[in-house]
Amino acid sequence: MSVYVKLVREALAPAEPSGGPLDMQYEDRPGTVTYEYDLHPSGALRILRVSENAPHVVEGFFGPGAWLQVAGTYLRSGSAY
Repeated sequence: MSVYVKLVREALAPAEPSGGPLDMQYEDRPGTVTYEYDLHPSGALRILRVSENAPHVVEGFFGPGAWLQVAGTYLRSGSAY
C-alpha cells in the first residue's frame, strides 16, 4: 500500500506557494518498490522506500509539528533510530 501524508500548512517552506497541495503521496510500484512509514517516539514521521533484498531507504522525514495524518503501511520490522 502506498503512503499518504497530510501536512500542516505552516510546515511548507516560505518560498513554496501556500495554495499548493498539503498532501504528500508516495506511490508503490508493484514488483519493485513499496513505501512504509514509522514513527519516532518524538512524533517525527519517517517514510521508507522498501525494495526486496535491499536495505530500506529514508525517502521523507517530517518533524512532529509538520504532519497531521498518515495512511499506509506501518513498517513491519524494527526501526533503527
